Amino acid sequence: MRRAVLLSLAGVAAGLLAPPAARAQSDENDGFSAPRTATVDARGARAVEIEAHAGMLRVVGVPGLAEVRVRGTARAGRRDRLAGIRLDARREGDAVVVRADLPDQDWRGWSGRDDWRLLDLVVEVPRGLAARIEDGSGSVEVRGVGALTLHDGSGGVEVDDVASADIEDGSGSLRVRDVRGDLRVRDGSGSVEAERVGGTFTVERDGSGSIDAREVAGDFVVERDGSGGIDHDGVRGRVTIPRRR
Repeated sequence: MRRAVLLSLAGVAAGLLAPPAARAQSDENDGFSAPRTATVDARGARAVEIEAHAGMLRVVGVPGLAEVRVRGTARAGRRDRLAGIRLDARREGDAVVVRADLPDQDWRGWSGRDDWRLLDLVVEVPRGLAARIEDGSGSVEVRGVGALTLHDGSGGVEVDDVASADIEDGSGSLRVRDVRGDLRVRDGSGSVEAERVGGTFTVERDGSGSIDAREVAGDFVVERDGSGGIDHDGVRGRVTIPRRR
């Protein structure tokens, strides 16, 4: 049975009691914004699962941390849309689940005209905790986690200091550094850079954009490649690259 351990939506509760000026800060370029926060006990958890949709996402492993802390900023082009942007964080079995809820829009946070909605998230987790992440659009940064599984729609992605990584990226640049184990990538478009991989680096498919591999302890394998240059240096294992027709 799913069990919610601890959920704090401080931004929502405080926002309902505050005067309009305090509830939503406005900037002519950034629209309106309001905080969304949550804390969940992570003792005994084996993974964090994050569903982020539209907005910036940063996930950081913190040594000695025994909980998952989420600091979010809801952003909207219209003040009346802020209340619909919600953050859900809870314990489900041996996983901590963090979900952004941006209703009635597409995955980019766009509903038309100035009716856009985003939820920027900074998620602190116990260092080395496995992470499974689904992200729609916006930049993604992940560092200091265990085994990483990441599905990203669009936007730049940076991954640093993880146990292993399995990444599917739709569009945007991908940069990965300091992977202790294997790295597997499926990429639509945009450059792919990998540096200091402790295991094998496998590109299962790449639509377009360059691939650059540096300091790979295992093999470097490109199974399917569309267009763009492929460079490698410091690969200790075998190098397998498909021939271009």
